[in-house]
Amino acid sequence: MADETTEVLIVGGSMVGLAQALFLARQGIRPLLVERHAEISAHPRAQAASPRTMELLRALGLEDAVRARENPHAQYGDILQAESLTGAELGRFDGPFRHDPNDVGTTGWTLIGQDRLEPVLRERAEELGADIRFATEMTEFTQDADGVTAVLRDLGDGSERTVRARYLVAADGSRAPVRTSLGIGRHGPGVFGRQMNIVFHADLDPYVAGRTFFLCFVSNPTVKGVLGKLGGADSDRWVLAPSLPPGADHRAYGTEDCVELVRAAVGVPDLPVAVESATSWEIAAWVADRFRSGRVLLAGDCAHVMPPTGGFGGNMGIQDAHNLAWKLARVLRGEAGPGLLDTYEQERAPVAEFTVDQGVIRYLQRSGLDEAAAARHRPETTVLFGHVYRSDAVIGEAGDDGTGVVEDPTTPSGRPGTRAPHLPLVRQGKEIPLHDLLDGDFWLLAGPNGTAWQEPAATLGLSFHRVGTEEPPEVVERFLARYGVQDTGAVLLRPDGFIAWRGTDLPEHPAESLMTTLDTVLHRTAPQGLS
Repeated sequence: MADETTEVLIVGGSMVGLAQALFLARQGIRPLLVERHAEISAHPRAQAASPRTMELLRALGLEDAVRARENPHAQYGDILQAESLTGAELGRFDGPFRHDPNDVGTTGWTLIGQDRLEPVLRERAEELGADIRFATEMTEFTQDADGVTAVLRDLGDGSERTVRARYLVAADGSRAPVRTSLGIGRHGPGVFGRQMNIVFHADLDPYVAGRTFFLCFVSNPTVKGVLGKLGGADSDRWVLAPSLPPGADHRAYGTEDCVELVRAAVGVPDLPVAVESATSWEIAAWVADRFRSGRVLLAGDCAHVMPPTGGFGGNMGIQDAHNLAWKLARVLRGEAGPGLLDTYEQERAPVAEFTVDQGVIRYLQRSGLDEAAAARHRPETTVLFGHVYRSDAVIGEAGDDGTGVVEDPTTPSGRPGTRAPHLPLVRQGKEIPLHDLLDGDFWLLAGPNGTAWQEPAATLGLSFHRVGTEEPPEVVERFLARYGVQDTGAVLLRPDGFIAWRGTDLPEHPAESLMTTLDTVLHRTAPQGLS
C-alpha cells in the first residue's frame, strides 16, 4: 500500500513542471511535484516569455509579477555584436523579442530569464495548493490500468516513500529519464553542438562604457558566445554563454578555464573574475516519437528539444502544460472521458514538429541559410499564434482538407482548431481582452442577436458573452468577420483559448446542438452538464 496518494505526480521542477503545477492547481487539482535539485537553478537558460506565454500568465493575474522581474537590460531591446566587449564593434541588430504582434496577441514579450520566472510560477502554484518538493527524486515507477506507483527519495535524509498517482507528467528535461525508461524514441536532426552557461561576478561597467544593449554577441579566436547582465544597475553579476568547439568535453572546463573565457569575451586579459557556477547543455533538435504511454504524459524538453534561436523551446513547454492541464482536470473530475487525453499528443506533437523546424531554420541563419530551409521559414507571429489543432477535441468543418499545422493569425479564419482571435470585449463598462477571461472555463461567444444561446450555455455550466451587449459596432463587426459567424451564430472556446466548435447561425434546437458538441469534445458517452 502506498504511503500517500495524489491525482497527478509531476516529475521535474523546472519551468515546465512548475507551470504544469500552476495550471493544474488553478483548475482545482492539487498535484505533487518532485525535483531532485535542492533549489531553483541560478542559470537563466530560457531568456524570454513569449506573447502567447504571457497571455496565459496574464489570465492568471501574473503579468505584473513577471514583468517586475524582467532582466535588467531588457528595456534596451537590441543586440550588440563585437569581437569582445572592449574590441571592435561588428554591428547591432534588433533583438528577436521585440516584434509587433500585429494586434494578434493581448500582450508582448517579457525578457525574463528562467531563473527569474520560475520563482513566480512556484510561489503562485503553492498559493493555489500545489505540493512542491525540491531535493526529492523519483527513483522508480510502475504503471497499470488505474494509475502509477512511484518511489520517491528525500535527498536530505535518504528516506523513501511510495506515492500512488492517477497520472504522471514527465517534465524531467532533455535527458528525459522517464521517456527513456518507457522506451519512447525520438527523431529529428539531432545534436548541433554544445554550449556552456558561466555565471560570474566582475565589474564590467568600465568596459560597457555607457553603451546600452540587451545582449552582447562576442566572436574572437578564443570565444564565441553571448554576454548578458543578470543583476540590477549596481550589480556585478553576469552570464557568459560560450559555444564549445566540436568534440569538446564540457567536463574538462574548470574554474580557471571559465575565467579565461570570460576574460576573452570582455577583452581584458587580467580582469578580476569570480565564477559563481557553470553548466552546459546540448544545442539539438528532435521530437519524441510519442507524447503518451498509458498513464504517463510527456511535456517540455523531454517531448521536444529545439535550438535556442527564436526563444521557442521553453515557451512551447509551458503551452504543453496549459493544453494538458484542463484535459487532466476534466478527466479527473469525471467531466470528460479518458479519451480526451489522447488529444494532447494529437494536438501538440504536430505543433512541436513545426516549431522545432522553425528553431532549426533560425539557427542555420547564423551560418548561411540554404534555399530549402528558407522556403519553410514562417513569421514569428505565425509560429507563436498560428497553430491549428486537428484532434478529437475539435469539431471539424466541411471544407477543411485536414492539412496544414499553422495559418496566418493576422488574417484569422475563426475555424475550429485555431486560437480564438483577439477581441477587446466590454463587460460592466470595462474593456477586457478576450483571453484575459480564459482562465479555466469553457466560454460560448454569441453574435449580437444570439440571445437564444444564453440559457443553454447556463444549463451546461458554460461562461457566456453576447458580443454587442456593451461593445461598440466596430468590435461586433470585427467579431463576425474574424470568427466567420452570422449575428445569431456562436463559437465554443476551450479553456486553452482554442475554438472547439463554430455555429455560423442559430440552429433549430440550440440546446441539443450545444449538448452534443460538448459530449463530443469531452469524449463523454452519456450527455451531462459541466456544472
